[in-house]
Amino acid sequence: MKQQRAPFQPVSADIDDQKLERLAAEKGVGSLVKPVADGAGEARSVYEPPRVKKSEAPNPEATPRSQMKTVNLEVPDYAWTELKIRAAREQVSVRHIVMEAMRAIGVAIKDADMVEDGRRIRGG
Repeated sequence: MKQQRAPFQPVSADIDDQKLERLAAEKGVGSLVKPVADGAGEARSVYEPPRVKKSEAPNPEATPRSQMKTVNLEVPDYAWTELKIRAAREQVSVRHIVMEAMRAIGVAIKDADMVEDGRRIRGG
């Protein structure tokens, strides 16, 4: 017998747009703004990319990406799963978790290179 799924929550007009905008800004989500009329009187949508927080701006003291080296290693699937879960729980990348572990055993890594989520910063 198929399990019954709960229906989607209906979207109503009582959604607090300001609250949604604040949440989107906190999460770094871009936004669509109300259509603006162009010169011909035709409305068009405008996309505003997310604003990068000052703390997420590329750090000039960090090692440039061109000087980074790639490490390719095989780990058991259960260890990979643990790394991914830990990274998700801490809201950082697996790279960050591995570099923290390297620091813990005495490998010198500059604070500037300890980027929590490299997808947010594409500098260097």
